This record gives sequence, structure tokens and C-alpha cells, in this order.
Amino acid sequence: MTAELPAARYEIKMAYEPGLLPELRSWIHSHPAGFATTFPPRQVNSVYMDTPDLDSFNDHLSGIPLRHKLRFRWYGEDLTKARGIMEVKTKSERVGWKITQPLEREFDLAGMSWDKIIFELRADTTGVIHEMLCVVRPVVLTVYLREYFASGDGLVRLTIDTDLRAYDQLMSARPNIWFPQLLEQPVIVELKSDKENATYISDILSHFPIRSNRYSKYMTNLSLSLVR
Repeated sequence: MTAELPAARYEIKMAYEPGLLPELRSWIHSHPAGFATTFPPRQVNSVYMDTPDLDSFNDHLSGIPLRHKLRFRWYGEDLTKARGIMEVKTKSERVGWKITQPLEREFDLAGMSWDKIIFELRADTTGVIHEMLCVVRPVVLTVYLREYFASGDGLVRLTIDTDLRAYDQLMSARPNIWFPQLLEQPVIVELKSDKENATYISDILSHFPIRSNRYSKYMTNLSLSLVR
């Protein structure tokens, strides 16, 4: 299949203490923007990939303005069977865009080696995704539960991520889907809109009563693996 062309969007991702989850939900449901649920909650699973020298990780750490991340993403509670999409996510400051390519085959993460999985991913992809797959390896699998909301006018999407888990892949010849790392359990809130509506997100946040910290699942979880 061919990759889908990207559309730029403005994104803000924030991390909060897990004890604030009830207050966060209350704020969202009572917000003047009229947020409402748009999709049932579901588990999101993403295998992030990087070069042997961890170029993507180091670019982020160094504050390189234009950064790229490659991931294999699928949905559902079963980590052993994966049928999903490949994504290259590019970000410049708070503006990001993705190139996505759906995958037709299902991967047996309980029975296949990473070498075999990467070989088949290369066979099923084209363009920049195929080129990146030729020089990367899996480094971390992130798993979380995502809730979906949108403003009443549909211009801003909001998600809440909870129950975050991470599985180190750096030293694994086969997918590690059994032994998660010990990590903190932040609540991640992300707001997204078309780039032209960036100021609308700022207006929405002006009603938000809780301070937050910026957060990257990839950077946080891979950092834990590197200090082990």
C-alpha cells in the first residue's frame, strides 16, 4: 500500500499527576468549548524504532528543531497479535505531521523475531517508511489507554492517556511483551488542531486551572531503558 500524505497540525502535550485525573475530566466536560466524547476508549500500542546510534532520541535531546520518529502502531489489548500502521511523525516546535502506511498482514509478536518482523515490514512498505526501516531497530514499546474528545465545533481534538506501560526492546532479539519497566504513571493530555487554529488552543488552555509539564512518551520511556 502507498503512504497517506501528511497534513500539518498544531499539538500541545502535557503531563499531570495521576491523582488529578478526576479534576481533569471534570474540567473537560464543563469547558466552554463544549468537549464531548468522539470515540470509545481503546488501548494504543506503539513500537518506536531508532537507528543503532539513536539518532532520533539524540536529536530530541539536543533540541534539533526538525525531528522524526518512526513507529509501528496498533490498537487493542492483545500484544501478541499486531495488525496496524507504520507512521513517520515529524515535528517542528509545536507543529507536527505524519506519513502513515496501513499494513495488511498480522504480526505474531509472541512467536516472531524482530529480524523477521522488520524484514516483513520492509517488504510491505514503500517510500520514506521503507527507507527508514532499512536503518533502524525497535527500541521501546509503549502501551496506554486513550480517551477521545473534540470541541463542540470540531476544531480541537483532545485525548487523555492513562495506564502507561513501557517494554524495553533494546537488548531483545524477540519482542519483549511480557516484562514492562517500572515507571511513573502520569496522565497525558494532548490537544491538537489544524495549524490555522493554533490560537484557539491557547484560548482553550486559558480556562484550564492546572499547571502541567511537557511530556514525550518516547523520550521518557527510552531514557529509562538507557539508564538500566
